[in-house]
Amino acid sequence: MANFDAVLFDFDGTVADTGEGVFFCVRYAIDVHSLEQPSDEEIRKFIGPPMTVSFHTLYPWLTEDDVDSLMKSYRRKYDEIGMYKYYIYDGMVELLQKLRANGVKTAVASSKPQDFLERILVMSGIDKQFDCIVGADRKYKDSDKAAIVNSAIEKTGVTDRSRILMVGDRKFDIVGAHKADVVCAAVLFGYGCREEFVEYKADYIVESCDEIADIVFGG
Repeated sequence: MANFDAVLFDFDGTVADTGEGVFFCVRYAIDVHSLEQPSDEEIRKFIGPPMTVSFHTLYPWLTEDDVDSLMKSYRRKYDEIGMYKYYIYDGMVELLQKLRANGVKTAVASSKPQDFLERILVMSGIDKQFDCIVGADRKYKDSDKAAIVNSAIEKTGVTDRSRILMVGDRKFDIVGAHKADVVCAAVLFGYGCREEFVEYKADYIVESCDEIADIVFGG
């Protein structure tokens, strides 16, 4: 018997490595607006929170209109090129298949815009491995992920929150999960680090999809 009835997954940095496409399009938007390019370390922080939050953090003097303009440039290039630059992490498909074969509900709970999220999942062929897909609308600017996690929980139909696991790769996933009263497994193969996960009190820290399966099935 599984230890959990539902497993929720962040997408960027958890289900798939989308960094190449995201970073390319972020740098494109920054070039278009003649801003100073961030370091490689700074740009990695764009994976996790809503993009508007990342732009405001990097360039705090920009107005809302400035950031909206950056977002339009980013999304135009992401729609054209960026969304096709990704790969599904090793073992993820097998993990999802095992969860579903054992009656565990699966969901995506991501701050990525819903339309991009659905298109990438369909394109990758793993959309059918999820019972529900919850992303953000294009006006979403809140780094608090609890609302998205709560929405995904409701869609799974699982009411006992002690039987729900959130899997993510950044502090936003951990904080959102805990605010929603569910435990969180933080993955080291994404864009966070062990120090971040310890600071934000991840319930589990894992290095592979096999370790996620061990948590769910008690291996």
